[in-house]
Order: sequence, then C-alpha cells, then structure tokens
Amino acid sequence: MNELQATSLFRLDDKTAIVTGAGSGIGRAIALLYAAAGAGVVAADLDSTAAEETVARIVRGGGRAHAVTVDVAAPEGIEGAVTAAVETFGALDVLVNNAGIYPLGERLPGIDWETYERTYAVNVFGALRCISASAGRMRPGGAIINISSMESLSLSGPGNAHYSSAKAALNGLTRAAAVDLGPQGIRVNAILPGLVKTEGTSGAPQPLFDNIAAKAPSGRVGEPLDIAGAALFLACPAASYVNGHCLLVDGGITISR
Repeated sequence: MNELQATSLFRLDDKTAIVTGAGSGIGRAIALLYAAAGAGVVAADLDSTAAEETVARIVRGGGRAHAVTVDVAAPEGIEGAVTAAVETFGALDVLVNNAGIYPLGERLPGIDWETYERTYAVNVFGALRCISASAGRMRPGGAIINISSMESLSLSGPGNAHYSSAKAALNGLTRAAAVDLGPQGIRVNAILPGLVKTEGTSGAPQPLFDNIAAKAPSGRVGEPLDIAGAALFLACPAASYVNGHCLLVDGGITISR
C-alpha cells in the first residue's frame, strides 16, 4: 500500500466472496456488507430459499450476488459454491466460513455422540472442507475468515463441551491454515463473536440477553452488523498484515466474567 486512502483500504471492488450460512443472521449481514463494499457475493446456505432472499436483497441494493445450496458437512458440499464464484464472477478472493450449528448438549460425563459428531462435522470439518476446496482456486491476496465463538475461550455454563471444543478446534485450524496458506498469499483469521441477536438465538430466554448486556462493558448484546464489520475489515486491504489471528468481538463480556 503506497498511499493511505481510507476508501480503497476498506473496499472489496473487483473481489469475489463466498459466505456460507448466508441465508440469515451473521452470514446474511456479512453478505450484504460485502456487496455494499463492492464484492460479488456467492451466498451459500443449506436453505435455498433463504440464500435466494439474501441475493434478492443484494440485487435490490444494486449489488452483485449468486445463490447456491450448500451442505458444508457433505464431502462435495462446497464445490458448487467455488465453481459458481469462478464462473459467475471470474475469480475467488474471500471465503467466510460462517455456517455452523449450536445444538443443545448435555453435561459431562454424559455424551450424546450423534450431537458431538454433527457439531464437529459442520463447525470443524465443514470449515476444513471449505478451506481445502477454496484455497487452491483463490487468487493471491485472498482472505479466509472463520466464524468461531467466544465460547471457545470462556464457557457460558455446563453442557457446552461439544460446541466450545469444536470452536476451539476451529481456532486451531485457523492458525494452522494461516501457516500453510501464507506462502500462497492467503490470510486466514477467525472472529469470535459473543452473544448476537439472530434468528438462531431468538429462542434464548430474555434474562440471558439482559444478563449479558448488564455484564458487558459495552452495555449490550451484539448485532449481526457488529460481526459483519469485523469480517469486512479482515477481508479488506486494511488487514493485509493480519494473519492467524482470533479476534474477539464480544462487547468485552469475556474479560468481565
């Protein structure tokens, strides 16, 4: 970067991004913000109708987007999204591994193996498959962003071993991938959100939101756009020297527990 031009540092013009889990919540917010920043967006989601709605919102706003149906836990799941990115927009520059699940678990020593295996299949191996499929077709200067969780560092309570350990594994994968892909000119980072108001957390009891808001130094729970803003930074030229980092975006709740 030869000149400090704020506009260009935070733009994604002429870039193409795949966002998994783009049909709602954090993934939709990231897809919309990337499109607003100039990127062509492949909105990938298991729910095809939700992915199409994200694309419709982008197009209505004057952006460029394409929807694909993806199950990241399937061996061939991400291949269609990668092909769509290259064929529709001519390249691939950014991958956001946002697709994830947070099923109810049980307190150890009890183990529901089906829950554990599905959690790891989506949250860890799904991200690994997406990285493996995308990195080989990504242009130098590319960025991969994994959406982890503050739960990987600070447990909210018992019964979360399946989810917190999977997200901790995702943090480790982030650092390992940064080492392996750095020579290709690809950066790999993670975002660790705190509690965020989304469709997925809408069923949580209100006292949980109130408790987090009361304890967080920021005085509130997160919104999808809070995470999207961090994802935009990590994808942009402004973050060209940020690699292998796990960024907490939790309003400070982790340090106040």
